[in-house]
Amino acid sequence: MRRSYRIAGAVAATVAAVAAGVAASGTATAATVAKAKYQAALKAAAQNVHYVSRATEHGITLEVVGDTGKTSGSQVIEVQNGSITEELAVVLIGSTGFLRGNQSALEKVVGLTTAQSSTYMHKWLSFPTSNGSLSELVSGLRDSEVAPELAMTGPYTLGGTKVIAGQLTQAIWGTAATSSGTKVPIVLYVASTGPPRPVREITNPNAKSSAIQGTVTFSDWGQTTHPVAPATSIPLVPLLPAS
Repeated sequence: MRRSYRIAGAVAATVAAVAAGVAASGTATAATVAKAKYQAALKAAAQNVHYVSRATEHGITLEVVGDTGKTSGSQVIEVQNGSITEELAVVLIGSTGFLRGNQSALEKVVGLTTAQSSTYMHKWLSFPTSNGSLSELVSGLRDSEVAPELAMTGPYTLGGTKVIAGQLTQAIWGTAATSSGTKVPIVLYVASTGPPRPVREITNPNAKSSAIQGTVTFSDWGQTTHPVAPATSIPLVPLLPAS
């Protein structure tokens, strides 16, 4: 789910100009309503949730499926680049992270050598979440981290309604900045009835097929999850190359 895995491109949102006077006042009021609904959605997001994230760019596909918890969570990450598949299973238990991956993932994502990746593939490796180079792998797995992952900036605009997975939702439009500083559009669909919990978020929804686009779908809000630490694991930090 995490913001780092939600890719964004260079398509800018445009809004048609409206008449001045009363129309301008109405626009300001609509923006206030949209912002309030968005902030309510962030508050409603502080609980366990299941998510499925998919991002694509120039033929490379990233999929992340996971579940959050108060102090624990888990996710499976898969990167498909041509004939190469990188797979990682990640579990968070308190202040300790665990991962298990195939050889490609250990080498390209974690940073182990080819020899190390061959030796430790499909074995559980443990690491402290305080480790800066590895903390990104467990980012977004705690309930308190869900709302920050949905962060976007204004101007906020209410869009139309849409049925997603049998649920009526309301669209809220905003923007987010890429690492280069370019702003791109984001649309967050929240439940139209009951608590305005997020149902789906799309980054760069109007992107062309060759551009970057990301989608995260949420379900099972408030579910009970029980991630379990592996029975045995190998410390990962001593295996990493010296910085």
